[in-house]
Amino acid sequence: MEAETQLDVSMSLSIFFLKNVGVWISNDPAEKRRMKILVLITLWNTMLGAVVIFRDIYFTFMYNGDILYVITNFLTVMISFVKIIIIMIYKKEFIDMILYMEKNFWNVKYDFQEEEILNNCRKTCIFFVTSVSTIGICAMISYAITPIIEYYTENLSERILPFHVWLNLPIISVTPYYEILFAAEVLSIYCVALCYFCFDNVFCILAVHLAGQFNILKHKFAKLCDTDSKISKKDEESRLAIEHVQVLYERFKEYVRRHQSLINYCERLENVYTVIILGQVVISSVLICLFGYQILVNDVSIGRRSIFVFLLLGSMCLLFMFTYSCNSVIVHSENIATGAYSALWTTMPMNKFGRMLRNDLILVIERSRRVCCLTANGFFPVSLETYTTILSTAVSYFTLLRNNLEE
Repeated sequence: MEAETQLDVSMSLSIFFLKNVGVWISNDPAEKRRMKILVLITLWNTMLGAVVIFRDIYFTFMYNGDILYVITNFLTVMISFVKIIIIMIYKKEFIDMILYMEKNFWNVKYDFQEEEILNNCRKTCIFFVTSVSTIGICAMISYAITPIIEYYTENLSERILPFHVWLNLPIISVTPYYEILFAAEVLSIYCVALCYFCFDNVFCILAVHLAGQFNILKHKFAKLCDTDSKISKKDEESRLAIEHVQVLYERFKEYVRRHQSLINYCERLENVYTVIILGQVVISSVLICLFGYQILVNDVSIGRRSIFVFLLLGSMCLLFMFTYSCNSVIVHSENIATGAYSALWTTMPMNKFGRMLRNDLILVIERSRRVCCLTANGFFPVSLETYTTILSTAVSYFTLLRNNLEE
């Protein structure tokens, strides 16, 4: 990426995480080989985590262990695994969207008001990306250090691993086998954690800047006919008046083409992320319920409780980031109609191009009423209302779960 030095904190951080999981491009052959190795390591460690969790579910169920704790870990790992698989399937289109955003959203000249809109988008992305990334890293660290804390604070006879491997071998807790297994599980946690939030960070950046471009286009439509020169009725058929309206009409056609390109970009974003959105929205209510329950369980250590505090905060923040980004696209794509109507079309003469401009503005308004939205695999559009619905569902699940377990 040539203009990488011009990127803001949110995109630089997201690209750093993408490079760590190997989902990036480069013109350097050595860098390409490194990316291929990293993506293989990520896939291997994510699958390794899934296998360990599958075994943990089986043996925990057989020996009546803490099945809710294991199911919570299983859902978290599986979401990460599904995300990396889908992104690898759409890798080319995923990277193309990022490069398109850099070229057509950022490296463009804007006026003062439009630059303010773009800066607000950047501030929003920085807030979400840094918050979600920080909470995700804290949860990852908590998973890694909890076995160490429990070993020293609870005076355990044997050292334990972050996840139970269910191997009846005495050498597991013996050096160096313990250290090797511990490092393998920590590396698996690292890959799963990055896959859990790094692709969602990129989605937030793409969606928020897409909404910002709709807002900028609304501003352009609103000032389309804003001109210092007033055209009187007696001059409306003059050569200067005709040329003036013709220039405005050509500018209007540029804005329409821009509107169409943003709609196409939204469809591309929907195509890549729609299954991820569905999985995140459907599973989030269950995860929030389970995270909250694990925090309130009485017989867990402080280390394990800290894990689920960070997971609960991260899940709620991540879900809010998803729904806020999708809601922004809906709101600002619909506001194009307001911008088109706000154009000073009443000052235009009723000549050929003046009438064409009025008629085409009506078409823009009608098209904008069909809002652009990002859906959960086509089942329903995602908005801030989805966020409140999921939280309400999670609270209902939590209440039902506590009542059943107390009985």
